[in-house]
Amino acid sequence: MSYSRDYHETIIVEGSESKTVNYPKSEEGGSMNVTVRYMERVPINIKINVDTSPFERSVISANRQVDFLTGSVVATEAAHIAAKVKSAEDISNTLVKGFYGLVKSEINQQIIEIKPRVEALIIELMHHSQSCFQKKFQLEQDFGRISERYTKIFYDLDKELQTRILFLNQSAVSVHESLTKCVRRSLSDISSSIATIYNKESNYLQSMLFASRLKSKALSLIESSKIYLFSEKNLSEQLKQILIPVGSGGEGIKKIPVLYFESRNKDNGNDVAIISSEQIPTLASNKTKLKDCFLNLESNWNIMDLNKREYINTYLKLQLSSLESETYSINPRVVQQIMQLWNNDKNIQTNN
Repeated sequence: MSYSRDYHETIIVEGSESKTVNYPKSEEGGSMNVTVRYMERVPINIKINVDTSPFERSVISANRQVDFLTGSVVATEAAHIAAKVKSAEDISNTLVKGFYGLVKSEINQQIIEIKPRVEALIIELMHHSQSCFQKKFQLEQDFGRISERYTKIFYDLDKELQTRILFLNQSAVSVHESLTKCVRRSLSDISSSIATIYNKESNYLQSMLFASRLKSKALSLIESSKIYLFSEKNLSEQLKQILIPVGSGGEGIKKIPVLYFESRNKDNGNDVAIISSEQIPTLASNKTKLKDCFLNLESNWNIMDLNKREYINTYLKLQLSSLESETYSINPRVVQQIMQLWNNDKNIQTNN
């Protein structure tokens, strides 16, 4: 916007000036030069007009260019953010797909590795189930046979007890029967005139008979309890003889696991070590024979088949899991090393 400014000021001007002065004739008359000093105030008025139109036009042009630059910066920033978001989504999708693909492949690989073991365990469980059913059927047959026999024994004991009680109390039973007949006959033939006296005598007699019958039942109960206790004792002894397994004296082949190790010594020879169960001391005394059996060249050694290896693998895992309990508390790294050695050794041989 154009504008104007007015400035007013008064300045004092001093100086000297040479002037010619004519003087009148006195004798000769004439003129002379005289230096005259002067001082005066001089007013000064200044008016300044400022034209800002070119500057305003340049500012408007610069503002327009700044607006264009701001729009382009905002658009560039939005495009840059959108590109970053898209690249981040692509990277995350790729990572997620790769992670799930890796997990899926590992799970499939583990399923492939575990499937034969599961099938072997299922077969082993089926064998155990069949053996359990066979044992159950055998136990049911044994129980039925034993229960039938002892039911017959108890029935015979009851009959024998009843016969003996009747034989021991035969006199009392006969007296009871005869008195009962007499009482019933007297009650049917007695007249009403002597009913009171007879009732007194009858009640006394009935009470005596009732007391004798109770005594007889108590004695029979004691005797039956005694017989029952003796029978229980005999039954327990017979059940012990039937149910407690007794070792058979027949001959048979028994297999006992033995570990045989060979290692190189400093003299380039073989050091042999044989480890056997401490519960069988005869194996420790026959280590020379065991060594000769392993060193026999005529033995037919073959690589162990997969079924036997799977059975041993299952048994080994069960044993290691039992050793990992609180009683033994074996180191998990030792268990892992044992399983790694077992899985890496594919050349285990057997001669049967």
